[in-house]
Amino acid sequence: MNRRTRSSARNKARFAPVFEGLEGRLVLSSSALSIPGGGLAASATGDVSSFPLRFRPFNAKYQGFYTIGPAQSPGFATQLYMYGGGTSSSFLHGDIQLAYYVPVDASQPAVGMANLMVKNISSTGDDLGADFQAVPGAVDKAGRPNQFTWTVNSNVGGTYAGAEGSGTLQLIYYPGRKLPRGATAAGRIGVVFRGSLGTTNINNITRNS
Repeated sequence: MNRRTRSSARNKARFAPVFEGLEGRLVLSSSALSIPGGGLAASATGDVSSFPLRFRPFNAKYQGFYTIGPAQSPGFATQLYMYGGGTSSSFLHGDIQLAYYVPVDASQPAVGMANLMVKNISSTGDDLGADFQAVPGAVDKAGRPNQFTWTVNSNVGGTYAGAEGSGTLQLIYYPGRKLPRGATAAGRIGVVFRGSLGTTNINNITRNS
């Protein structure tokens, strides 16, 4: 056996797998991940229930069609429903659905609800809901309530998630001659919202479009 062969044989005989210890600091346990300051993630302890809102003046104008007929709910005399389209200081194009009920008790104010829906092509689920109540004694020449106060309700989404706001609502009636079946009045209507609207300002998906 030559010298090179004897050296190769000795190297093969000396070869053996070696296990080296791993320092504890290189391995993160699942408990460490959940301990503040002990890993990659820390649990949040702050209270965000009072997340600040950014308030701006808000106005919106719509036009569409309305019908008035007997109320289908106990305690109310008549109901109005309208739908249409328009614009606002918060979005360029939008749709609206609005309804109010007039109580049998004339001393009680009419109450209603509106849903303002954004029509921007890249917006999804941007809805602003509002509850409103008639201003006592504020009626037009035909006795229809036309002045209301509104507040944002929980029917909000998208950009308006967590929004708050309030203001005034005006309805302008343009009665028509042709009445749908079962209606006591119908025609075109103008809807004007004014007030203030506060949002978190972090839900506008159009900024990423």
